[in-house]
Amino acid sequence: MITKRFLFPAIMLAMGLTLCQLTFGSAQSADSAIETPVDDATFEQIREFFEYDKDLPLDPKVFDKWPWRGPQVITKVSYRSVRGERVPAYLAIPKDYEEGSRLPAIVLMHGWNLFWGKNEDWAQAWLTILTSNGYAVLAPDHFFFGERRSEDTSESDYNFGPYSKRDWMVQTVVDLRRGIDYLQQRPDIDPQRIAVFGGSLGGWIGSVLAAVEPRIKTTVLTVPATDFATEQTAPGMIVNSSNFFPRITSPLMVVMALQDVEKRNARMLELIKLVRGKKKFIEYDEQHFLPPDKYNEDILQWLKDNL
Repeated sequence: MITKRFLFPAIMLAMGLTLCQLTFGSAQSADSAIETPVDDATFEQIREFFEYDKDLPLDPKVFDKWPWRGPQVITKVSYRSVRGERVPAYLAIPKDYEEGSRLPAIVLMHGWNLFWGKNEDWAQAWLTILTSNGYAVLAPDHFFFGERRSEDTSESDYNFGPYSKRDWMVQTVVDLRRGIDYLQQRPDIDPQRIAVFGGSLGGWIGSVLAAVEPRIKTTVLTVPATDFATEQTAPGMIVNSSNFFPRITSPLMVVMALQDVEKRNARMLELIKLVRGKKKFIEYDEQHFLPPDKYNEDILQWLKDNL
């Protein structure tokens, strides 16, 4: 069912890519929890999957505002992405915003929560924390999540095959890049101060986004689920974080939970070593969910210093 909605027929041929042109990373060695990253030439071919026409109209729409509770005014918006998709999102602006000023902004990427999307408790809690600290927040629904989940899909439809997983990630990352386009055209946002912040599924997405989007000022990934993709096959390399962490150039903060999945944590310890620029790694003695009201001080300090 899912693959019918993707419009990627012969995408590799359209890009001029063939299997013989791609240099596969080797399988992980016995003493490594990750796969060998692809070389730079191959990564440039991978990057092309996440490009789009920059002159595509955004056609932003505003549905309504919610100004009554919390430290922010939440506006429900949508904007146009590629392949006929529109992206629904919340845009939160601090209530004490001074007209004419420009705010730093954060693209907030929710986790795996099926129909909740941007309405998940983690995303909503961080939206309030971030706006109370002076940040604007754009919280979109990922492809197939939240408002973008079709009424005739079920949980089994999210068991992505390798090509569906590739196509889903490509659509989602481009949707988020279009979200940055949207923020940069707004007069109340500082176009030079945009961060991305993802948790769990959003952390995996964020590791890909941060490597292909040069406009990001800083990146925060919490409990990133990079174990969702561990293959270096033709479709697998397009979503395997082993290929993206070495190409993240914005200052990167990674937050992990010591009681999380062992494989996930082992991968993250190796992936963070691949980052060549400024980075910070923190672990809390918690399970996969890190309550935002309890674990926010280090992240807020990182954003203050780097955004």
